[in-house]
Amino acid sequence: MTGTLHAEFLEQAAKNPGATALYSDAGVLTYRDLDERSRVLAERLAADGAGPGVPVGVCVERTPDLLVGILAVLRAGSCYVPLDPKYPADRLDFMVRDSGTRLLLTTPASRAACPAGPTVVVLGATVVTEPGERPVPVVPGDTAYVIYTSGSTGRPKGVAVRHSGCVAMLSELDRILADCDLSGVSAASSVCFDMSVMEIFGALSRGGAVVLVESAVHLPESRYVERITHLNVVPSVMNSLLDAGGLPPNLRSVVFGGEPLRRKLVDRAYRETGADRVFNAYGPTEGTVFCAFKLVPRDGTDEPTVGTPSACARVHVLDENLQRVPAGVPGELYLGGVGLAHGYVDRPLTTAERFVPDPFLPGERMYRTGDVVRLTDDGELAFVGRTDHQVKMRGYRIELGEIEARLTGCPEVREAAAVVHGARLVGYVVPAGGTGDGVRLDAALQSAITGRLAAELPDYMVPATVVFLDALPLTPGGKLDRAALPEPPAATTGGPVTAAGTPTEVALSQIWGELLSLDPAGIDVRAAFYDLGGDSLLLVRLARLMTRRFDRRVRVPDLFSFRDIFSLGRWLDDDSGETSEVVQSARRRATARRAVLRGRATPSGT
Repeated sequence: MTGTLHAEFLEQAAKNPGATALYSDAGVLTYRDLDERSRVLAERLAADGAGPGVPVGVCVERTPDLLVGILAVLRAGSCYVPLDPKYPADRLDFMVRDSGTRLLLTTPASRAACPAGPTVVVLGATVVTEPGERPVPVVPGDTAYVIYTSGSTGRPKGVAVRHSGCVAMLSELDRILADCDLSGVSAASSVCFDMSVMEIFGALSRGGAVVLVESAVHLPESRYVERITHLNVVPSVMNSLLDAGGLPPNLRSVVFGGEPLRRKLVDRAYRETGADRVFNAYGPTEGTVFCAFKLVPRDGTDEPTVGTPSACARVHVLDENLQRVPAGVPGELYLGGVGLAHGYVDRPLTTAERFVPDPFLPGERMYRTGDVVRLTDDGELAFVGRTDHQVKMRGYRIELGEIEARLTGCPEVREAAAVVHGARLVGYVVPAGGTGDGVRLDAALQSAITGRLAAELPDYMVPATVVFLDALPLTPGGKLDRAALPEPPAATTGGPVTAAGTPTEVALSQIWGELLSLDPAGIDVRAAFYDLGGDSLLLVRLARLMTRRFDRRVRVPDLFSFRDIFSLGRWLDDDSGETSEVVQSARRRATARRAVLRGRATPSGT
């Protein structure tokens, strides 16, 4: 097992079996527990055909079984393909077919979300009679995992990452974070996002504990939030957590990644938390989590760079002729070294286009990142922008072309474009009928379009606002002129408003108005928070504001169940808070809505 992603976990389990490896609201596991449970499951997977070169899907909710499953797949010699059970059914089905997954690991709770086709192994239903782990011939060059990223052609593409790149990344992480307290590392990232590899294995390789939470917005609600000493987080998420006062009280170090980092946020992190070390990390999935790191000083004034290249990365800043540019001159970043991925699964042409020969090291390849950077006089990399239309939302990499392809696939749409305005993803659509009404919003038409997209794309890729136009603006050359796309119009209900009718609804309207920059009097109490422009990052602040206003604990999960002011008001006014019909009805609506968005049911009785 030497030279593999999970090797150091096995060493820690042998040295300190009684130490806590995982804290989760669904259970706590020691290293011995995690070792034994993953070993037993690995034997079952090996018996079912797992081994080197065999992708195994992991479709498991965020419970201890998730870590058990990932470790079991690796111990069986296979690579894991993370499949978020909350993803739309069509996307999960594509990922399984595209990756060639024939064996899939799940739980009873997530079984219904699994695509048809692969052999399914359900945790809790395994029986192994022969003790002892069979040796599996895994070598550093084997694939450890396949993570799917957005694709400009309208389909996601799988990035195959080697064990050797993971080991080099963990070694570099160990050096960089040597003085940090990793006794409690928050794991809030989806396993479909490669920051999760750093969260999970960065802790387990050092003998620390993983604190598993549903997502970053659920962080303040974790039973074990006080055990978190180290946080890996996307800047936009950190801003929301700081605004809501939702950071772990014993936080000592923070690693930012996934989005550009600003000095103002660094200053807030130092000032408003107990952190004494704040880092900035940069790297594409194709380079194994990160390729540059920076300890951002407390008393600095300049905007943070992404730091110096890691010891395992080979970095070039080049012009369009693949010639090095001098310090201070922007150029495209090319990345090589031991962390370089195999390429894209079953995409030879795309792989050849992005993984090109390294002109400075014959026989080696380098990855064309598409990121424009400049090299400072101190040898650090400063992020400048992109060469294409790729964007980052909540840390996820999004190809606008994929969203545009899905938009134009809707029968209501003739042409479409997608851009980011502020922190919001906006779609621009020319309707199939063409009404000649100028720039406008249309709640009913937006609902129909985003409903279709939600059945095909993860929620972070569904535009929060859809603007309808008579025609898309074009350059003189006939190409889309993104800079000429208009600002989204102010949201209006476009119809009669169900006004607040109780003191609780009035108070909630005021809170929502404050968060969403809306006139409280114009908010329809039957409209969902998301339909009015809210997002998951605002839910933490909303929960805190409601808790203070009503002197009753409101949790983020409550806000997923009660999505409008009417149901929230009834819930808050009900003495039991648990048994009323409005509570049960809201939960049924939430469950039905999730099922519809995953393409597995149609709404009834809602």
